[in-house]
Amino acid sequence: MRKAGTRLTKTLPLNIKNRVQTELPALVALTAIGEPWFSAEHQADLLAVALVVHELAPEGGLQSQCSAALQFLCEEPITMANKVDIALNLAECLPWFQEQTNSRVLRALKAIAARRFPLAA
Repeated sequence: MRKAGTRLTKTLPLNIKNRVQTELPALVALTAIGEPWFSAEHQADLLAVALVVHELAPEGGLQSQCSAALQFLCEEPITMANKVDIALNLAECLPWFQEQTNSRVLRALKAIAARRFPLAA
């Protein structure tokens, strides 16, 4: 139960659910695959989507499987040969991710941070 006088925020800090800040970097990264300007930042943008969706998705569901595949592809050096597989998995993850509530996404981010960076959490 929340205290009187407190209000719920509609967006997360850093606008995590803002499509321009969540979908666009991943789509730019997808476009960059195979180009000379592809960087570790692009790879991290794709991996971030995979990690959050995998944390949120019900185990064994389609989104869980696609995010696991995307995570596997993004943790290795990304090549042009992987571009179609990455695109297909990303296409399944992004729309589903946008349907999740901010509170679920925030809990997922905290859980990922606690596991990956235990001293920072």
